[in-house]
Amino acid sequence: MDYDIVIFWLVLFSCLTGLVMTWLRLRLTAPGWLILYAAILLLSISGWWWEQPAIVHAAAVMWLLLVVLPALIVRLYNRRLMQQQYAAARRLARILCCLHPADGLRELPKIVHALELAQRGELTAASAVLGQFQEVKSPTGLGAILCLYRITSQWEELLAWQARHQQELERQPQFLSILLRARGETGDVGGLVELYDRHRRQIGKLVPAANRDMCRLMLFAFCGKRPAVERLLAGSLAVVPASIRAFWLATADLQAGDLESARRQLEALQAGADPLLERAILWRLSRLSAPPGPLDASAERVVEEAAREHGHEETFGRQPSLFSPRARATQILIALNLFMFVVEECQDGGTNLGVLYRLGALFPPAVQAGEWWRLITSLFLHFGVLHLAMNMFGLWFLGPFVEFALGFRRFTLVYLLAGIGSMAMVMALSSAADFESLTVGASGCIMGLVGATGSLMLRGWLREKALAAQRRLALMVFIVSMEVLFDSVVPHVSMTAHLSGAVIGFVATLLSHDRLRAPAPQPSALKS
Repeated sequence: MDYDIVIFWLVLFSCLTGLVMTWLRLRLTAPGWLILYAAILLLSISGWWWEQPAIVHAAAVMWLLLVVLPALIVRLYNRRLMQQQYAAARRLARILCCLHPADGLRELPKIVHALELAQRGELTAASAVLGQFQEVKSPTGLGAILCLYRITSQWEELLAWQARHQQELERQPQFLSILLRARGETGDVGGLVELYDRHRRQIGKLVPAANRDMCRLMLFAFCGKRPAVERLLAGSLAVVPASIRAFWLATADLQAGDLESARRQLEALQAGADPLLERAILWRLSRLSAPPGPLDASAERVVEEAAREHGHEETFGRQPSLFSPRARATQILIALNLFMFVVEECQDGGTNLGVLYRLGALFPPAVQAGEWWRLITSLFLHFGVLHLAMNMFGLWFLGPFVEFALGFRRFTLVYLLAGIGSMAMVMALSSAADFESLTVGASGCIMGLVGATGSLMLRGWLREKALAAQRRLALMVFIVSMEVLFDSVVPHVSMTAHLSGAVIGFVATLLSHDRLRAPAPQPSALKS
């Protein structure tokens, strides 16, 4: 396997995907990312065109440093922000603004510092910092002003400001949760429901999942749907502090009409609250004398549809942890592959064809001579570290979900059927020139998991019309398309094994039972 070509195509596909997604979603607000993707693409294509591996490697380093690393930091930054660990979030923001000084990120540490000041009770200083962004029309500036109104509980002023900046805010769906909250805080539940319904498709596309669920939290809490709030707070929003979770549960009780219970919960929270939460509690307590009215039928339908979409995402969009007790087969398979690679390295290296043959690589003449076991052993051997790493990443990414859906036994059966079947197809369709070549790797098994995931998502879409299943099905189709393109340009990679593995995994899963059932909204729990 030519690793330089693999690296080139990996960087190319990643940057092309990033360029297209950034252009479609953020073209007006992220010129820095567009320029970055274009620069890495130009560098990598230049290195490939002039046959200069060093230039391709330089593009790969840029990709790792300026694309992969910031993506990991952003994920950690968002988590710290949700946990209200503002000091840690500010340090991460400083790293981000060094890696990406464009697109307003250089102002991010200043905004997070203002939230840190407000959390310590220095509201005047925090307001002064955020007030500097009054004339800034970038997403960062808009976010800063929204933070200013939020920390000072100036919800009526926020709505008036929104009316003056409607056009700019329409292009920034990431701010919808706070705009929804402003309507709820001012008692305009009907306006909140209408805003959510009008932007439902945009909300469904927000990433990460916590951004979507924050919008749903505003809808469910201000509509008095405590069971739905509890499900959100047990899912992607479980990272928020316990005091914040309690605050929103009390809000749901208040909006459901249970005023005394809401009062007791809020007063209990007030004793240990930081200044930010205390201000929010005081605002909430000041509105206890105005019990909410019942939702009309159209609003109930919006809430029920939101609950249904959340259930679909929990079922079809989940990503179980590799370390979950329900991913035992995936853990065992990864351990077996790693163990066999160590054995390869102890016997003169995993790129030594003699070692691979002795350990059980697929060799058609040997299989025809009766060594059928090579159809299985070849699945656990790999040609070098990069080959192993790519397949184990695929198994880690796809395995836990498919195993959760199928269970230990059916998952293991699909995995082995896809692998063995793909190796058998390689033998059956080998040309005379390839008949005496060695074939190793779990790629057929991994593509079997791609096919299995596609089968599960197709069933979810047909059975429940789940948009989350439709989106994940589209991702699987994209992966197969990219795999075909990759196989057609990279030498010594078996397209036959990959495509046959995907087809076998798809069909085997289609004929199997699965455990994916989205929880149906409970009318009694959703009614106020």
